[in-house]
Amino acid sequence: MINNNIKQNSNAHDKVFKVYNLKHPEIYNSVEQSRIKKIILSVVKKNKNLRVLDVGAGTGNLALKFLDLNCKVTASDVSKKSLGLLKELSNNNPNLKLAIIKNKKLPFDENQFDIVCTYSVLHHIPDYLFTVQEMIRVCKPNGFIYIDHECNENKWNPNKTLSEYNALTKQTNLEHLKKLLKTREIFSQDFWKSLLIMMFIYNRHKREGDVHVWKEDHVEWGKIKDLIKKNHCKIINEINYLMYKPLRGLKLYKKYKNKCNDTKYMIIRK
Repeated sequence: MINNNIKQNSNAHDKVFKVYNLKHPEIYNSVEQSRIKKIILSVVKKNKNLRVLDVGAGTGNLALKFLDLNCKVTASDVSKKSLGLLKELSNNNPNLKLAIIKNKKLPFDENQFDIVCTYSVLHHIPDYLFTVQEMIRVCKPNGFIYIDHECNENKWNPNKTLSEYNALTKQTNLEHLKKLLKTREIFSQDFWKSLLIMMFIYNRHKREGDVHVWKEDHVEWGKIKDLIKKNHCKIINEINYLMYKPLRGLKLYKKYKNKCNDTKYMIIRK
């Protein structure tokens, strides 16, 4: 029996899978893609035949990069259509396996993977700490858990510099409308249904199933660290960085990237 929240997320991402990349320029841009590739290369190094689990793989932001390094990748997600597109984008790579997530518990035995990773996913999951625990469970001893692209505390309590950057990079209503036209979401029934829900029923409704995206309810890295310590794991790398918003160009980003940050990634060794 599929969990109700998982079903909601599954339905939401099955509807946007074709335009997901267009919807997220903060992910699919040269700066962010280059950053991710460097991190993945640093974890994989020259090792061969590594078994990788991508939790919340979507259309393959992480999975495809691991495949390019000859890893054996299991891409897991709640969205069957997103995984279908990932398979196409991989050119039916024989090193790729697909797995549908139907419950909180990941459908894998313990100590199965050399690397377990997730990118911009935890904030979609009500009990994200349980998912981190599951990632640790299925990772092999001495393997790595890689968590990326979740907001850090500065996002919710920005200093003057970050507030300035946010104001300069804020999307205007006209720019938002142009993006909706580009992705053709504005012509979908689901868009208008979600808009009515936000206006008249629940103003925190998110079409993509975001849960922890509010100042008083967000992913708390301190709790993740406590869980890591409890499981006798070690943080290998923890970096705070500024999310690049390509709408305003690289010049502005370079001006602020070493002065403030709003996002974090972490690599943990089991």
